[in-house]
Amino acid sequence: MARKNTKILILEAAKKAFSEKGYDAVSIDEIAQIAGVRKSLIYYYFPSKEALFEEVWIKSIEELENELFGVDESDSSYVARIKNFLKRYIDFLTSKKAISDLLRREKTKVIDQENWKNAREKYESFLGKIQSLIVEGKKKKIINEEVDPKAATDMIASVDSLPRKGLLKSVENMLIKILLKDNT
Repeated sequence: MARKNTKILILEAAKKAFSEKGYDAVSIDEIAQIAGVRKSLIYYYFPSKEALFEEVWIKSIEELENELFGVDESDSSYVARIKNFLKRYIDFLTSKKAISDLLRREKTKVIDQENWKNAREKYESFLGKIQSLIVEGKKKKIINEEVDPKAATDMIASVDSLPRKGLLKSVENMLIKILLKDNT
């Protein structure tokens, strides 16, 4: 049990450091200090800073996906599902500051870096789930036919770069008006 707790402690410290300063500005020494462990213990669990960052990123995206797609809304109407999805996304971004800051700060790097293949694939899978939700709405003729699913997905995924809650709530309402035919 102690090993699992130590690894989680290291991952949380790394998430905090990467979200506050960015990947390039953080050292393993700094993560060890935040976690209250020796640097060698970090290398016991993670062969490199890159591997540690990639695991932090993947776990962060998994947490986001669980929040957004882990809710069974099969009985709800599509309109309720898309509204709930957008609300949960905005609420997640405003309540999970470390993950929100990590996404904002490092998303471009993850997409562009060749050595973070697993992190990039995890993020692309997340985007694919959003796009599938948009495509479903178009098939049901609830999403405006002019809406391009990829562009809508990119727009939704980019809200993590906006300032805090007030503007995010406005963007949530705007997205609903743009996406839904009847704006209901």
